[in-house]
Amino acid sequence: MVEATSLATNLPKGVNIEPIVKVGTPAVEIAKRAGTPKVELIVMGRGGGRALRDVFLGSTAERVIRHGQLPVLVVRLPPRGPYRRPALALDLDQAAHGILELLLRVIPPPRPSVEVIHAYDIPYHGRIYPSLSEDDAEEYREHYRKKALREIGKLLATSLAQAKVAPIDAPSWRTHLRYGSPRTVIEKAVKKGDADLLVLGTHGHCGVAHAFLGTVAGDVLRQVACDVLVVPPRRDASETA
Repeated sequence: MVEATSLATNLPKGVNIEPIVKVGTPAVEIAKRAGTPKVELIVMGRGGGRALRDVFLGSTAERVIRHGQLPVLVVRLPPRGPYRRPALALDLDQAAHGILELLLRVIPPPRPSVEVIHAYDIPYHGRIYPSLSEDDAEEYREHYRKKALREIGKLLATSLAQAKVAPIDAPSWRTHLRYGSPRTVIEKAVKKGDADLLVLGTHGHCGVAHAFLGTVAGDVLRQVACDVLVVPPRRDASETA
């Protein structure tokens, strides 16, 4: 086990390595092993894969994300130390608190600035815009941008309070709000900020629809060059019973 020996040499003292070798489909076997109570996070590499096969089946990393119920850290960059340029893609929903909590666990103090990315939508814009002047349309867009900015600020403050993070240990936030498709907004922001880690959630869509349409998390995973931490929605006890 050359890999296990190398890990044992490079990881901090007190970290135990337990090599496990299984025969079978990688994504299925990884997801099975990750189903044990002690496992909290799956860490795996993301290779180039075969483009045509990925269109229909997804990469091994994507299949692990769909099969499992745990966060998956997909590593692309060579490790050089703690993450220093993290980015966080957020929706304004209840899942955001769990995503923020995991980010704070992965990046310990002293924490760097975090780029917070949010793609906002405008209700009924297709029906309203034709009847508005350009100035009125811009005012309408600005209204929803400010609304999203307020909600993001409230969400970040609430999450820090729930996680009991002291102000001195809290990261500073650089908010990146754009109107448009989350796929496009996230990809551009990650590239512009030269992020070394992107944290985002997934709604866990699967099956044939996923194979042809994809998910935001799956599409972003294929496009960005940095490490990606994908956080699934939390499950109620009734769902896991």
